[in-house]
Amino acid sequence: MIEDKIIRIRSFNRYYTSVIGLLDKQYLNSEFSLTEARIMYELNHHPDGMTAKAIIELLDLDKGYLSRMLQSFEKRKLIEKRQSAYDKRSFYLHLSQKGSAEFSKLNNASVQQLTELLASFTEKEVNELTGHMDAIRNILEKSATKKHD
Repeated sequence: MIEDKIIRIRSFNRYYTSVIGLLDKQYLNSEFSLTEARIMYELNHHPDGMTAKAIIELLDLDKGYLSRMLQSFEKRKLIEKRQSAYDKRSFYLHLSQKGSAEFSKLNNASVQQLTELLASFTEKEVNELTGHMDAIRNILEKSATKKHD
């Protein structure tokens, strides 16, 4: 019984990742991977900056993997490091002006992709879809909370 449910969940995961192109080498036909785009998203949504440690904890990334991505971001002038005023050993990462512009392109491409995906749906279907997504998220969040208690 549970095996059937697992097969269905895995099948849906494969389907949805394919629909929105998560496994494409370049995310949203950009020069960025999905992980790079997610890091840019987080930096954009943390205007006070984030430490590398905070990114590692939030996204559950390998320290070496993140380090390589951040080095690449620095070479491409997508991020800036600012020393903490409270702890001179800590640095906060921020998107540079160029990084913010690149993130804006990614964000617009994501909105466009979903707009195109939803264009053929009725309003009722969109509401049903997003309602189910909310329900899935709520169930998964309850499970995650139980694990951390």
